[in-house]
Amino acid sequence: MKFSVVVAPLALLLNAVAISAQGTQAVRAVTFNIRYDAGSPVPDRGRRPTGAVTVIGLQEVLNNQLNDIKNGLGSGWSHIGVGRDDGGTSGEFSPILYRPAALRVLFSESKWLSPTPDVVSFGWGAGSRRVVTLAVFESVTTGKRFIHANTHLDNVSAQARSEGIRVVLARIQAAQLAWGPIGVSITGDFNSQPGGDAYQTLLNSGYAQDLYNLATPAQRIGPYGNTYTTFTAGAPTSRIDFIWLGPVADRRYSVQRYEILSNEASGMLFSDHRAVVGDITLL
Repeated sequence: MKFSVVVAPLALLLNAVAISAQGTQAVRAVTFNIRYDAGSPVPDRGRRPTGAVTVIGLQEVLNNQLNDIKNGLGSGWSHIGVGRDDGGTSGEFSPILYRPAALRVLFSESKWLSPTPDVVSFGWGAGSRRVVTLAVFESVTTGKRFIHANTHLDNVSAQARSEGIRVVLARIQAAQLAWGPIGVSITGDFNSQPGGDAYQTLLNSGYAQDLYNLATPAQRIGPYGNTYTTFTAGAPTSRIDFIWLGPVADRRYSVQRYEILSNEASGMLFSDHRAVVGDITLL
C-alpha cells in the first residue's frame, strides 16, 4: 500500500485552531494497533477540538514503519519509545507520537513488563517481550501538564497481562510522585476484553476508568462497537483497544468524544484493529 494512502487521512487530525480555555487543555488521544509490518498508522476524520494537542499511541510498529510514519507526517512530529527486543531499534515499538511545537517532554521512559522492568526481559510466561512507553508532557501554549502511557499487553499469558498492567500503573504512579498531581491518559492494545484479566485489574485498581464508560451515549460517535476485527469477514470481533483516564479520585478531565474508526480504505483492511479516538479536556 502506498504511504500516501496512509498520510492523507491524517490531515484532518493535524488541523487545529486557536487555544484552549484558560487553565485547561484540550487533548486528542489516539490508540491504534497498526499490525506487524502491514498497513497504515492513524486514520482519523473530523477536526480536532479548538486548541487540542494530539498524542498517538501505536502498537506493533517496527522501526522501518516508524520511520515511514514520521516521514509521512513531516518534520513536525517526533516519537518516544524503543524496540522491545533490545531497547534500541529491534522488535516492535509501542511508541508515543507527538508534535514538539505543541508539547514539551519533561520526562520519558520505556520499561519492560516483567519483574525486572529496567532491563530487556520477558515477564510471567509472556509469548513476547512487552514494554510500556511513558511521558510527562507540558503544553507549549497553556503550560498544562499530563502523563501519557502507551502499551501492548501479551496475547499468550493472562498472568503477563495482569501483572503487566500493574507495572504500567506503578510507572504512572511513580511519575505522579515526581510531577503530579496531574491528569493521566493510557492507550493500548490490552488483548483483554472488558471484564477480562488486564482490563479488570486496571479497573479494580480504582486509578483509571475506560473512556468508553466515561462517555455518554451521545458522545460515542460512529457505528462501531468493537476494535479487533481480524482479516476474515464474519469472524467474531471484540473490544480490546482502550483509552483510559485518571486519576479517578481527582477527576482532572472531562470527556467530549469517543469514537472507534473504520479500518478499511479503498476496499482493503489496512489492519485487523480499528483505531480509537478520544477528545478530552484536562482540568
